[in-house]
Amino acid sequence: MSHVPAPTSGTPSSTMLPAPNWHATHAEAEKRLTLLSEALAAGDWNAVDQGARWIYEVLRPHNEAEERELFPLLEEIGAEALYQRLHDDHRLMWEMTLHLLVEIVDGHVKSEAQATLLGQKLVDLIRDHIEAEEHLMLPLLRGKSLYWADDETSEGYLILEKKLIAPETWSFIVQAPMVARGRKPGQFFMVAPFAESERIPLTLAGGDARRGWIRFIMVEVGATTKAMGRLSAGDRLYAVAGPMGEPTELVEEGTIVLVAGGYGSAAILPAAEHLFSHGRRVITILGGRSHDRVLLADELKAASDLLIITTDDGSWGRQGLVTDALKDILDKEPVAEVVAVGPMPMMRAVAELTRPKDIFTLVSLNALMVDGTGMCGGCRVSVGGETRFACFDGPDFDGHKVDFDMLRMRQNWYKEAEEGACNPEDCRIGRRPAAEGFDYATLLNAPVTDLDWRELDLKTLKPSQKMKIPRQEMACQPPEMRVCNFDEVSLGLSPEQAQLEAARCLMCKQPHCIEGCPVSIDIPGFLQEIVNGSPQAAARIIKESSSLGSVCGRVCPQEKQCEIKCIVGIKGQPVSIGRLERYASDSMLGSGELPPVAPPTGMRVAVVGAGPSGLTVAGELVKKGHKVTVYDALHKPGGVLLYGIPEFRLPNSVVDQEVETLRRLGVKFVMNTLVGRSITLAELQQENEAVFMGTGAGLPKMMGVPGENFKGVYTANEFLTRINLMRADLFPTHTTPVTIGRSVIIVGCGNTAMDAARAARRMGAEQVHIVYRRTIKESTARKEELEHAEEEGIQFHWLTTPVQLLGNDKGWLESAQCAVMELTEPGPDGRRGVRMTDERITIPCDTLVVALGFDVNPLLARTEQGLRTLKGGVVVVDEATGETSVPGVYAGGDVITGGATVILAMGQGRRAAAAMHARLVGAEV
Repeated sequence: MSHVPAPTSGTPSSTMLPAPNWHATHAEAEKRLTLLSEALAAGDWNAVDQGARWIYEVLRPHNEAEERELFPLLEEIGAEALYQRLHDDHRLMWEMTLHLLVEIVDGHVKSEAQATLLGQKLVDLIRDHIEAEEHLMLPLLRGKSLYWADDETSEGYLILEKKLIAPETWSFIVQAPMVARGRKPGQFFMVAPFAESERIPLTLAGGDARRGWIRFIMVEVGATTKAMGRLSAGDRLYAVAGPMGEPTELVEEGTIVLVAGGYGSAAILPAAEHLFSHGRRVITILGGRSHDRVLLADELKAASDLLIITTDDGSWGRQGLVTDALKDILDKEPVAEVVAVGPMPMMRAVAELTRPKDIFTLVSLNALMVDGTGMCGGCRVSVGGETRFACFDGPDFDGHKVDFDMLRMRQNWYKEAEEGACNPEDCRIGRRPAAEGFDYATLLNAPVTDLDWRELDLKTLKPSQKMKIPRQEMACQPPEMRVCNFDEVSLGLSPEQAQLEAARCLMCKQPHCIEGCPVSIDIPGFLQEIVNGSPQAAARIIKESSSLGSVCGRVCPQEKQCEIKCIVGIKGQPVSIGRLERYASDSMLGSGELPPVAPPTGMRVAVVGAGPSGLTVAGELVKKGHKVTVYDALHKPGGVLLYGIPEFRLPNSVVDQEVETLRRLGVKFVMNTLVGRSITLAELQQENEAVFMGTGAGLPKMMGVPGENFKGVYTANEFLTRINLMRADLFPTHTTPVTIGRSVIIVGCGNTAMDAARAARRMGAEQVHIVYRRTIKESTARKEELEHAEEEGIQFHWLTTPVQLLGNDKGWLESAQCAVMELTEPGPDGRRGVRMTDERITIPCDTLVVALGFDVNPLLARTEQGLRTLKGGVVVVDEATGETSVPGVYAGGDVITGGATVILAMGQGRRAAAAMHARLVGAEV
């Protein structure tokens, strides 16, 4: 045996797996070493061979991960002698393992005594090594992390080197520690070079986990990449998030041919280096139009057994196409796998060439993306007749199953749109707000009541007097004005209105309104402070239970929660608890005052996801004195509060100020970090005493009807993320576009559908249609949102659902054929079903947004086998504590419910925070 052993058949290459759990692998190794010792003593060489293979296939990748993740920390703390010892141990055990494997041939050895001695020395070496790691290294590194992204990248991601390697083609080396530490062959990352720019996907060409840098190749093709081309070493990129996507699937035996055209060289380089270093036969074929268009030839030559270069004009290598060279290879020798990356026509031609020979062929699909996590659904591709997401399921797919026609059609979507962006009259991909500088305070309502309330002491009103005060109506922008801007529609209560409205509260001895609040705010307590003329005192009471009062006061369905329990509502309209929560909480926005924080406990908590539940957990636990770090894949904290809810309903500035309060309390935010890719859940557990998952429900649901992949068809997540977070409403000042036709259809009738419909109206759509298969009674949207949408001219089509989308020969949506539905008789649960009739109607449309809800992103469940989930990826938790099936890991929000409300997510976050605190301090839950 003279080469690196192939991994066990049926499993991916073990070096491609996520970094292992250090303690768990050590425990498994102890068991394996005991079996190996017994096999050596018995002379069972087949068992010895099996044990040695486990060491090389599992323990070696574990050791390599230690060298990437842990050894740099030993250098940081000055433990150089330990570092050197463990490093030398790794080299020696790998060498001895290979020597032992070479000695064993078909279950026999030349010298049993020599092989036994070698095997026992190997066992003793590994046991001593594990003991040193368990009792020296891991205790020394407890609580330390290889890189803290926000420390090194708080001002941006430093460009260390930039070189021109071909016309309009640049090689970048950028400091991006969290991406470098987790990258694997075939993965990509998302970059936003400027605060105003879109996020674009780029392939990782290399990197150094120890030093924290990555390398990538970028070709200037659009506005964003051309702007990046003007940057220099020493400049900084605004956001670098990753690694993302699945690593390239590499077969375990046989020759692998890597084919690249142009920028594709960067994508195949990590795979070539990985394969070549593990003794695999690698043939690389590079193509380009001319000599200067062939990239990374020297690097790929060093990582290949054979390098073939082809150019269209014959200026380098052989003249012709990469498929000509590939055909020659396939005719000469058996090939186990072909990986093709580059222009779409090239990848398609490669797939067609290998199809008759049934050679496994991967192609890398660089589809349209906004976030790169699977959340937006914009990168959907058709593979084997199924809709897949390139950023989550890919980017590599079976080339024999990819629908290249559909992919090519979608790829030029924004290229065509951007060409017309210069003419504001015809621009359909962005619109500036039209009400800049308007003083909305002039629109606030005056108090309405028959009482001479200025002469009365509101604090001493009798219940009979309170019941005579009418509910105070909150002022809003007039519909004709607000459809031209993204400023907040609801303008809030005036101070006089707020005092009168709060005075309506009967101050019940048993306030049922608190029972209806998912976070159990002392509602009568804060209302009384408003009556007293002390909104900030009211805000302090709210903050005892809610870290996001200004958010909840705007977006929570109080009419279905606290207000529905209000006693005043029995004979009249309930007290406007939500609007008063907003009024009080807003009085503290921007204030330097912070709630009290307990002394430091020394306990560490990791929060995955910077949405409502994660922010709630962070706020609750940091006030208890724990050290809290929040990780999120996007570049700004807020989660669905930022990307899902438009500014006209929840201004981003409100979310930013709430987050800033958490920062000043001591919460640490590590952005642009996708847990499950750049860092694993197991690693977070090793570095923290408790972990909270608040990753939300990020995978959009599609309709599954013909024509769903036409250009102009969005998921609600992509549509709203482009507008809300990436500010397509300010295009082209901000470079993320979104196409809006003159006629828009929104499918669904929840709050997300209302947000999408009203955003489309503000982006210039002349007609916006809500298409819903049930009636308004079954709609889950808030009454206020339905009313606002109707006021803004949005048309509702009840009992209607799309069954087919129709488009033109250029792939653009033109109309939706819809079926008329009818309700059935109520079932045992009292809910009426719905069925399709034979009647059909056609609604012309240029844009269609699917707002049918979301499934849970299954990334963490895939990377943490002990995490129990249900259908749709929903994580199972203990009802009392929020703890998952993984001890010490808690969850809340949409990840355990599917899509739900902000306040419900916050309530679950509060529940989990209480249980986590009890665990951390050793108290009973």
